[in-house]
Amino acid sequence: MFDWIFPSVLMQNVSSKKKQGTQLRILDVQQLDHMYSLSHPVIACQETIAHLQRTKVMFLMRGLPGSGKSTLVNILKRIYCKSFIVCSADNYFIDSNGVYNFNRDKIGVAHQVCQQQAEDACKKNILAIIIDNTNIRMDECRPYLQKASNYGYIVIVVEPRTNWKRDPNVLMERNTHQVPLDVIQGRLRQFNPLTPFYFGLFLNHEQSTYVLQEAYDYYQQALQTFPQLKRDLERISRDKNISVNGLLSRSNMSVQPKILHCTVKFIGKNTDQSRNEYTNYAANRLVSHLLGKVCPGYIVGFTITPRTLGARLLFPNRNVWSIWGQDDNESPKKESPSHTNNNNYDNNSSNNNKKQRPFHRNNKSKITTTDNFNTNDDENASMVRSVDDVLLVDKIIPTNESEQISFLHPTFGFLSRAHLTCGVAPDISASQTGHDMTEMIKKESDSIHRNTPTPESNDERTVMKFFGEGHCIVYLKEPIPIDTVFTGCFH
Repeated sequence: MFDWIFPSVLMQNVSSKKKQGTQLRILDVQQLDHMYSLSHPVIACQETIAHLQRTKVMFLMRGLPGSGKSTLVNILKRIYCKSFIVCSADNYFIDSNGVYNFNRDKIGVAHQVCQQQAEDACKKNILAIIIDNTNIRMDECRPYLQKASNYGYIVIVVEPRTNWKRDPNVLMERNTHQVPLDVIQGRLRQFNPLTPFYFGLFLNHEQSTYVLQEAYDYYQQALQTFPQLKRDLERISRDKNISVNGLLSRSNMSVQPKILHCTVKFIGKNTDQSRNEYTNYAANRLVSHLLGKVCPGYIVGFTITPRTLGARLLFPNRNVWSIWGQDDNESPKKESPSHTNNNNYDNNSSNNNKKQRPFHRNNKSKITTTDNFNTNDDENASMVRSVDDVLLVDKIIPTNESEQISFLHPTFGFLSRAHLTCGVAPDISASQTGHDMTEMIKKESDSIHRNTPTPESNDERTVMKFFGEGHCIVYLKEPIPIDTVFTGCFH
């Protein structure tokens, strides 16, 4: 939970003249929470900082005058000093001598200037854009959130965690612009949680571009490898008046975000029900503690269906297990009757036509797997599962332990639905990828338990399996390491 706090902080040496040597004192949970209340992963977690220093990120500061926001901004400026800009409407009122001269009639102009400054920074690809306004209401934040989406920035909302941030009297005393008490009280009444459309794990722009290229290349390779797969998808692409090569593409999505993400918890539009969803989810203390933190993961394969092209994810880190809010057992949507079966599969796989592409890996891509996997999913089990529930497995041991079924990297059970949407067919929602992932998991399971022969292609990098009716799975022999950031997406 607090793995970004250095061990030297967690364990304090206590010297005693009466006793020789050193005693080790472990801080209790309340002390840890107090330490965390004064910190954020974006300024305290070394792994997170290292990742964000090479990522396009927009820090949306949020808090009333005097709450400690400026202190956080100064820390962010020092940490992300190589490429940063601070955009603040207050700067409009500072003259050439550094004197702050506030003019209420110019507030609108000041915010327009601030928004333009932020957009100019996005166009220049400045890595860290710090929006240093109070950002109390969603309408105040929306212009910046839209720019972040348009230019491929990850948004992290940063609020002070000071114990006086909701105390109007202390805020009046501490703010440097002499904001009167009645104004602070009025702003406090407007201060409500910023409810995201969903929480997710976001890749940066560079990794998103790489993963998409990998997904499209494997899609093309699968079409060459399995002629029946190509015929199945060509039949569908003709109905949609599009080439089979462009059938599954991000360009077919109604909304085309610049960066990839894995949805961790869907909240939806701002309604009473969604606000309750947010309240219940945010009640998990780890959610607020982990916002903005980097969560490493792996792409272990790709799924191809007539509707979607998805990347299958594995997150060995328990932090992700604790915040996972998706339903892994949600029923998939029914297939359309236009899908064909695989009675005429052509086993003449053309391995010679496979595209040989350079690829980038590092030693982080080695994953420890487990041989003993418990497939029973107890509905009353804790959200954080045991090590036995690690999702990436090399082997399943059935009830009859004398019979071992070995296969490459399937995922099922808790967190099995974790994915990236790399492409969809025309008129298909990106949310369909999750349904398709569930369906492909069932096809894997049925194929194994029924011992059904499945057309397969094996090369030095992948094992591809064709399940018929336009369904194919690409298993990666060496997973692709990714770094994701846990944060919200706001519409």
